[in-house]
Amino acid sequence: MSASASVQSHSGAATPAAGFYSGSVQSHSGAATPAAGFYSASANASSINAALRYRKPFAQRVLKEGETPEKPWMNSKKTHSSKRKAYWIFNFGVSLGVVGAALLMYFAYASMPKGKYCLVLDEQFEGTTINKDIWFHEIESGGYGNGQFDWTTDSTNNSFIQDGKLYIVPTLTSDALGEAATTNGYTLNLTEAGTCTAANKSDANCAVASNSSTGVILPPIQSARLMTNFSRIIRYGRVEVKARMPTGDWISAVWMMPKDSFYGPPRSGEIDIFEGRGNLPKQRGSKGTNEKTSSLHFGPDPLFDGYGFATKVRNLWRNFFNQGSHTFGLEWTEEKLWTWEHSPIFKNLVVSYGQGFWKRGKFPYQMANGTLLENPWAGVQGVHANAAPFDQEFYLILNVAVGGTNGYFADSLGDDKPWSNDAKNAAAQFWQAKDSWLPTWPKDPKQRSMEIEYVKMWQKC
Repeated sequence: MSASASVQSHSGAATPAAGFYSGSVQSHSGAATPAAGFYSASANASSINAALRYRKPFAQRVLKEGETPEKPWMNSKKTHSSKRKAYWIFNFGVSLGVVGAALLMYFAYASMPKGKYCLVLDEQFEGTTINKDIWFHEIESGGYGNGQFDWTTDSTNNSFIQDGKLYIVPTLTSDALGEAATTNGYTLNLTEAGTCTAANKSDANCAVASNSSTGVILPPIQSARLMTNFSRIIRYGRVEVKARMPTGDWISAVWMMPKDSFYGPPRSGEIDIFEGRGNLPKQRGSKGTNEKTSSLHFGPDPLFDGYGFATKVRNLWRNFFNQGSHTFGLEWTEEKLWTWEHSPIFKNLVVSYGQGFWKRGKFPYQMANGTLLENPWAGVQGVHANAAPFDQEFYLILNVAVGGTNGYFADSLGDDKPWSNDAKNAAAQFWQAKDSWLPTWPKDPKQRSMEIEYVKMWQKC
C-alpha cells in the first residue's frame, strides 16, 4: 500500500496519509469533520445559489407589428461563413446536375442513327375493320414450333378494331365448338377448309383430331397473329408500337421475322422487340406482366440458338405492362440495333455487330453426334458483313400466344404452372387445369386483349 493512502503507527494502527485529509479530518470524538476543500466547494455553491436567487428576471415582451426580432447569433462571422459555404455547395450541386443531364442528352442524341428515314407505315387503326392491304392473318393450329396451345384465326372474336384501337383477344375453343369437341371426336382440318396459311399444309400445322384415348385435344385457345409480310417490310430503319399488353395467366407477346429465309431457318434470324407474360407476379422472382424481354435469335441449327448472348430483360417497379399503354420500338442500322421503351434514347437491348454473330453466339464446331457446325454467314461479303443475318428485309408480327413448351414458361418458375414442357400432351394438361388459370382472364375481351393504339415503320432511305 502506498504512503499516500495511510501511515503505519508505532502501535500498529493505520494512520491515514496526508492525501486522505483533503477529504475529511477525524475528530477526537470520532465524528468526521469536513476538510478545507469541502468548505471551499460549499462556499462556492452558496454564492452561485445566492446569485441565481437575486438575478434579474428574464425580460419578456410582445413584438410590435412589423418589428423584426433580434437574432444576434446570426450576425456572427461563423454563421456568415457557414451560409456562404452552403450557398456555393448548393449551386455547385445544381450546376453539376445540369451539366450531367446535358451530357447524357448529348450522348444519347449523338448515338442516334444519322441519315434519312422514309415512313413506310403509319397505322392508326381508323375505321371499323382491319385493313387487309396491310395486315395478313396467319391461320394455323400447329403451335408455330413453340408448342403453343392456340389456334390462330381471322375471326372477329380474336381480332377487331374499335374506337381507333386494334384488339387481339384470346378466346376458348370450347366457346366456339363445345367442350366435347375440344377433347374428343372432332377433326379440325384447315387445309380442307381452304384457310390454312402454312407453307406445308399436310402436317399438324393445318390439321388435328381430338381423341380422348390418346389424350390429344384441339388447341384449347383461339387467338390471332397479324403480319405485314406481304405489305410492309424494312431493311434497316425504325419500328414504333404503342400498346397495352394482355391480362391473364399464361398469355404471352411485337416481333419481326425475315421476309425471305435467305440463310435458311433458323439461320436467318428473329428480332423480338417485346415479349411478355400476362401473369401477375405471385412471389419475389416471379416472371409476370411486370417484365419484358427483348432478344435476337440466331444460330446454325435449331438446337443452337445464340439468343442468350443477345437478350435484355426489363422489369417495371410497382407497375405492370397491362395497366396502361407503353411505347416500344426498334432502331436498326448497318452497325448495330437496339430496342427501346418510351423514346429511342431509353435503350433496352443494344447489340453491336462488331464481332459478328457467329463469334457472339460462341457456337461449338460440332454437335454431340459429331456433325460439324459451319458458320452460315461466313460467305457474306462487304463492309457490313458482320450484320448478317440481320442484313435482310424483315416484317412485323403482332400476336397473343398462349402457353407453349419451348421453355419460355419454364417448369422451374414456381408459379403453379399447370403443365410440363416435357409432357406429350401438354395442351391437355393445360386445359384440364383451366379452373386454376381461367379466373385470371378478365371477362371483358378488351381487358384480356393486347390493345394496340398505333404502329409505325420507317425504312432507311
